[in-house]
Amino acid sequence: MPRSAPDNLEIQVAFAEYDRQETIRNFKVACVIGMTLMPAGVVLDRFVYPAQAVYFLKLRLLCALLIGLFLALLLTPVGHKHYRFQGVLLFMLPASFIAWMIYATEGALSPYYAGLNVVLLVLAYVLHWTFRESLSTSGLVIALYFAACFLHGPIHRAEAGLFVNNLYFLVLTGIITITGSYFHSKARFREFALRFELDRNRKALEESNQKLLELDQIKGR
Repeated sequence: MPRSAPDNLEIQVAFAEYDRQETIRNFKVACVIGMTLMPAGVVLDRFVYPAQAVYFLKLRLLCALLIGLFLALLLTPVGHKHYRFQGVLLFMLPASFIAWMIYATEGALSPYYAGLNVVLLVLAYVLHWTFRESLSTSGLVIALYFAACFLHGPIHRAEAGLFVNNLYFLVLTGIITITGSYFHSKARFREFALRFELDRNRKALEESNQKLLELDQIKGR
């Protein structure tokens, strides 16, 4: 007899395992990107803040080292089990270091706010997180920018326009990231459910054909 159609719970369990493997694979890619791009930013430091280029290089190398340690932990059984929490940690590493460089330079006037936009783009196009994860991490990035600017010192009237401009683009990037994650997550689940059901039907058809072949062989004998 043909198998019954897979229920929603069965699909969700299968999708959770598929999503875990895909997410861990994406984390590995994000680690390589982080370990490459963070030290490479020293080229920008030498042009924008030459007096602090050596200090920033040390920060960038430390960030790359921590990302490498994160990658090593991700490859362990513990890392595979708690990959969601580690994903937030991975995301916050470069964001925190960039925020520190904003604080250490000119606060609201620092052009390094663009680095936080890059981090959000990696979140959107590489990690493929869920709506809730994208919402929480985007909020954390904006909070880091606020902290870096206000801890640097009071924002004067002449700086307010640039601060609002930077904040506007950060929020806009965050909204795009969150919206894209919402629709992408739904599309991924629908695509997986369709492939899951098609694969299940294919296996059922193969089993039916095999039984018919065996029956024909018995009749022939």
